[in-house]
Amino acid sequence: MFDAILHTERLVLRPIEPRDAPLLWRYVVENREWLLPWEPVHPPHYFTLEGQRSILHQCEDDRRAETGILLGLYEKGRATGELCGRIGVAGIVRGIWMNGFVGYSVAASRAGRGYMTEALRRVCEYGLVGLGLHRLQVSIIPRNEPSLRVARKCRFRYEGRALRYLRINEVWEDHEIFAMTEEEYAGHRAQPEPVGQLSTLRGRPTAVARGMLRREK
Repeated sequence: MFDAILHTERLVLRPIEPRDAPLLWRYVVENREWLLPWEPVHPPHYFTLEGQRSILHQCEDDRRAETGILLGLYEKGRATGELCGRIGVAGIVRGIWMNGFVGYSVAASRAGRGYMTEALRRVCEYGLVGLGLHRLQVSIIPRNEPSLRVARKCRFRYEGRALRYLRINEVWEDHEIFAMTEEEYAGHRAQPEPVGQLSTLRGRPTAVARGMLRREK
């Protein structure tokens, strides 16, 4: 299941592999300023092709160990194969917890189209059904309203605010903690939310996962 290719109405989600390093390199370089407020400070090597290839080798190790997976978002019907976002489940712990941390970001050129909501809904099914996890967590900086809206539209449950939770852009930022359990997901499927109940807000849908930050430092 850690090599799964997922489909939504408009997207294909597939693992980003070392051979995809040029695509990921272009993504992080082109969206550097766009994502700056929501990510840790990266060393210069991070914004090189070799830096991204190294990260993807670590991601490949995580997939083999079944502790995490990083998926790229690709638009259906586009021949360019451009990476338009990424979403991952990291820090997977089984045993008595059965938990994974979800992180995501979308390209500036694709913001406001609902792509991340579409992707997150599919990843919830993948994580809680396909991978057999019991709980998924999303952690979001309180002022990142677009990302908060994505979590709410996907019907994550708000658990509270973690103070000085992660060091983002050289500041220990508070984060809003959202979660969904397999029981809640089953209930959501049994009672679908009315279409069009929530509007789309253009902005930076970005959430962090502990394992993804560990790899990218």
